[in-house]
Amino acid sequence: MSTRLRILLTWPRRALDWLCQGRPDYEAFKHRRSSPSHRARRTRALYVWAGASLLMLICPSPGCLLTAGLIATFVSFTLLDG
Repeated sequence: MSTRLRILLTWPRRALDWLCQGRPDYEAFKHRRSSPSHRARRTRALYVWAGASLLMLICPSPGCLLTAGLIATFVSFTLLDG
């Protein structure tokens, strides 16, 4: 990967790190995000979204799409909040 492309792809993270530099809540967030338990919850959230997408493919009506999307969103938020 070229240096220019890497700079373009990483600018949002670098900007956020610069803006939140030294804040204790941001440092705790970065530490929590790298923990094995958070990675496991993130994997579970990915499985929830995979299941919701399969349900969306099986039942493509607007009501099913909206319901599956909202339920997957709420379950993902619940998993990742802990």
